[in-house]
Amino acid sequence: MHQEIRHNLEDYLKSDEFLKGSRLPGEFEAHLGECAECSRELQSLEAQSQLLRSLRGPTDIEPRAGFYARVMERIEAQPAPIWSVFLDRKFGFRLAVVSAAVAGLLGTYLVTSEPSGPEWSSSPKVVLTDTPQAAEASHRGEESAQQQQRDAVLVNLATYHQ
Repeated sequence: MHQEIRHNLEDYLKSDEFLKGSRLPGEFEAHLGECAECSRELQSLEAQSQLLRSLRGPTDIEPRAGFYARVMERIEAQPAPIWSVFLDRKFGFRLAVVSAAVAGLLGTYLVTSEPSGPEWSSSPKVVLTDTPQAAEASHRGEESAQQQQRDAVLVNLATYHQ
């Protein structure tokens, strides 16, 4: 019962709501008469409540004339940040279109200018030779080098022991 009384002390201070919605007002009064601890706590809560009420200002506080106009003038007088440009719809749309165009152009350049495929690996040797015979000889040399590599791999596989 003691905890329930302590829990409802603030409601007791608002007495109108407490008396209407509570089933304990008689027991509450009797407990406060008996329990010194709850009585002291109730007195401290009443004192705090009175202090808070004394700090309250008048209920009808109105700003002075021209308050809102002065606030708006100050807001408009502040320089706009650089990032506010990106919030403009027209600028943002133009920026998106230009970015897409630049990305498309760069992609096209990379696709058309980059070498691809194995033909680039042997082409410089052929281009650097003056005669078709020299190009043919270098081609045969590549084939024999490949054959030697294949033979070496075969020998390694055949002589492998676990």
